Amino acid sequence: MALVVGTNSYVDVETAEAFFSDRLDVAAWVSADSVMKAQALVTASQMLNAVSWLGEAASESQLLAFPRSGAYLDPMLGKLVTLDSNVVPQRIIQATLEQAYHLLNNDGLLDSNGAPSRIKVGPIELEGMRSSAPPLFSQAAKRIYGPLVSPFVSTTWWRAN
Repeated sequence: MALVVGTNSYVDVETAEAFFSDRLDVAAWVSADSVMKAQALVTASQMLNAVSWLGEAASESQLLAFPRSGAYLDPMLGKLVTLDSNVVPQRIIQATLEQAYHLLNNDGLLDSNGAPSRIKVGPIELEGMRSSAPPLFSQAAKRIYGPLVSPFVSTTWWRAN
């Protein structure tokens, strides 16, 4: 399926081209062909769909997580912002662009399972190695979309004593 804004992507290639024309460090975007750019935008949108967002989807039939209804604290404005259930927030559009670039800039990112945690060759053993693979989500994208993440979802385990 080709890129369709509102169906499988938050952003079209033309909007992305305009965004990246004003941004530094865009070699991976510039060197990609239009098919790869569209694939990166669709994949980034699908990755963002997997995040637990605050609020509720505007429609039960929509294929993307946004638009949504709800409100979030915008750290730049320092106030509560109400989401328009008819519009995809600019934060999501920018996060999609940053995540798409991250995918293009880190070929094989989705296939990577990281470095092994233990290697043993004869009497030589290395343990506790850290993966040098880049993170799955762009740090820039996370900073942008962070305020929209549901505060009620946590990946941190805790125990009540």
